[in-house]
Amino acid sequence: MNRILAELADQQKVQDMIANHEPFMDILAEVTRMVARQMPSAVVTFMLYDSSDDTLTLVAGDGLSDAYKLAMQRKKIGPEVGTCGRAAFLREVVVTHSIADDPNWDAYREAALKENLKSCWSVPVMMTDDALLGTFATYHPKPGSPDDDQLVLITRAAGLLAFALARQQDQRALRIQRQRYQSLFTYHPDAVFELDLNGCFVAANRGCEHIAGFAEENIIGLHYETFVKEEHHEVAGQAFKLACNGIPQHYEVVAYHAGGDEYLLEVTNLPIVVDEEVVGVYGIGKDITRERESELKLHFQRTHDLLTGLSNRAGFEARLAEDYRLSKGRVAVLLINLDGFASINDGLGHTVGDHLLQAVANRLADGLEPGDFIARFAGDEFGVLLTDRGRVEHTLPVVEALLSLLARPFVIDDHVLHISASIGVALGRAKSRDDGTLIQHAHMAVREAKAQGRNTWEWYAGDANSSIREHIALRRELLDAVVHNQLVLYYQPLVDARTGKMTALEALVRWRHPERGMVPPGDFIPLAESTGQIIDLDRWVLRQACKDLHTINAGRDEPLTVAVNISPVHFRRNGFFDEVSQAIEESGLDPESLELEVTEGLMMAGTEKAIELLQKIRNLGVKVAIDDFGTGFSSLSYLRQLPINKVKIDRSFIRDIAGGRESAAIVEGIITMAHHLGLEVVAEGIETEGQRNDLVNRRCDMLQGFYFSRPVPLEDLLQLPHQLPAADK
Repeated sequence: MNRILAELADQQKVQDMIANHEPFMDILAEVTRMVARQMPSAVVTFMLYDSSDDTLTLVAGDGLSDAYKLAMQRKKIGPEVGTCGRAAFLREVVVTHSIADDPNWDAYREAALKENLKSCWSVPVMMTDDALLGTFATYHPKPGSPDDDQLVLITRAAGLLAFALARQQDQRALRIQRQRYQSLFTYHPDAVFELDLNGCFVAANRGCEHIAGFAEENIIGLHYETFVKEEHHEVAGQAFKLACNGIPQHYEVVAYHAGGDEYLLEVTNLPIVVDEEVVGVYGIGKDITRERESELKLHFQRTHDLLTGLSNRAGFEARLAEDYRLSKGRVAVLLINLDGFASINDGLGHTVGDHLLQAVANRLADGLEPGDFIARFAGDEFGVLLTDRGRVEHTLPVVEALLSLLARPFVIDDHVLHISASIGVALGRAKSRDDGTLIQHAHMAVREAKAQGRNTWEWYAGDANSSIREHIALRRELLDAVVHNQLVLYYQPLVDARTGKMTALEALVRWRHPERGMVPPGDFIPLAESTGQIIDLDRWVLRQACKDLHTINAGRDEPLTVAVNISPVHFRRNGFFDEVSQAIEESGLDPESLELEVTEGLMMAGTEKAIELLQKIRNLGVKVAIDDFGTGFSSLSYLRQLPINKVKIDRSFIRDIAGGRESAAIVEGIITMAHHLGLEVVAEGIETEGQRNDLVNRRCDMLQGFYFSRPVPLEDLLQLPHQLPAADK
């Protein structure tokens, strides 16, 4: 009993010294005396660890000669370096029963035996974050091993030393914080905090609680990664490392609020330098979630018509100039002017007129191909841009289809309204550099269409008779394409952004005409859309892709998924869900291996019915992606209502992502907000290494484009390597 009381008294004395912030060397001396009283014959030592060169230095050891102390300076730790060096390396208690017989003591045996040191028991002194501070050891004049009480004693002594050092570091950090940053901590509205060199919080101001919801007492001692989303650990870690090396950093991460919500945090890291030594990292965090959303909203308002959500004329002209340059003039501009809109607007009121314009915008958007561009110029006038379709036979099917779409009645606020349109068409010229006159030419063509009696279209110039005859012939031949097996599927890979590993495919239909050769999809897809033949094409693509996937995945350890584009016309057709189910059942395909790609415009028209159908498809196991995201309504908040898995960023935003600040901001915003909603993000149109690297840095999930592979037939796809150009290339 007396021994136990003596031990408790010794421990209490050491703890009082720690609480009173007495110097560490005084505390170390008292701990040494405490152990010596329980082990009178032992020599008690402490070796301090230096992480800069991975060495131990003897700083305490009463009863040892000066020569021995000198020999135990800056000794590299390792699994075969005595007892203390091994304990430091393994981070565990090491007992040497006999120094004379232990091969780990070969280098120091002679010196130890001269000191009459026959056995050694060493305990690593560790911080709560597993950082090594040093080793606490006892040497004995006879070979032997500790009993349970002795092992508890030296382990408790090591713990007291770790506690003393930790408190000393805390006090030093606290003094620095109070002396240099008290005003900043007190008055700064943002989250202000200090990290030690291990990345753990030493201090945090009230702004941390305001922004993140965590009070200071709940943060201190925790590592910063606790509050950062895992996929952003690398960015935060690299910034922290550079700040520890004296280089200030500025970056953005997604962080967790105390309530579990995610938010976008802008962080500045600054090194804390005292006496020319970096002693910690200072941080300022600002919640920029609303700011980023506002940037996207302001950009949308500058470039879009707020009534319909379409691009405005300024946005149209910018897109026209870019596409004209990239396609070398192979574009068509359609100017659509509604017939009789003024009568409806004046007779039924502006509210009905506005609702009609919104319905017209949605219907027009649904009638266009992905990649086509639509804008509202002013009043009842809309512009459409068709890229890489600068010939009459390419454009005529679109014009006819749009006239047919607008001829169908509209139900607006209990009114059944009939309206038509006059369309003016102007074609670009490959040898011309003047895109500015195309809109003017389209205006002239609209006036001519009005003069012809309205509800018609007119070209700006040129004889289209031969082109029209060719168009009619092509329509007839397309009827036979499915029956006579002239259609073929090409596949374009989608790759993991970081690894370059092929994970999915997009199925793309091609027409191998017996006389014309390969007919470009831009020639026959619009034709199929305008005539309703697109339903037969979609149905064939869906069934064939499901069948092909069995061949593609044969022998693959990790099977690929396949994505099929679905036309709005087909999606809205009664029985579409049954066709999807039948294609899966006939092929025996796992439903989770199939993904359907739909457009934004389809979602914005007939919302409730579309969502209900999508939910049935998702319940089947099939995945759903929004294709060409960003070119339609672009409502990030609207995505929360949709049962989808993925968004695909339109290639128009990728073209100038490296040099275009607005495109880069939109892409960054889409990726960040989509990830907030738990959606995967695919970027289309990757053609350069710079685009790939930029998107990898922005944490895009998957990439697709010519940089990795053009669309290829099945036999060529099977020859592609599983690993396409990797992100660390």
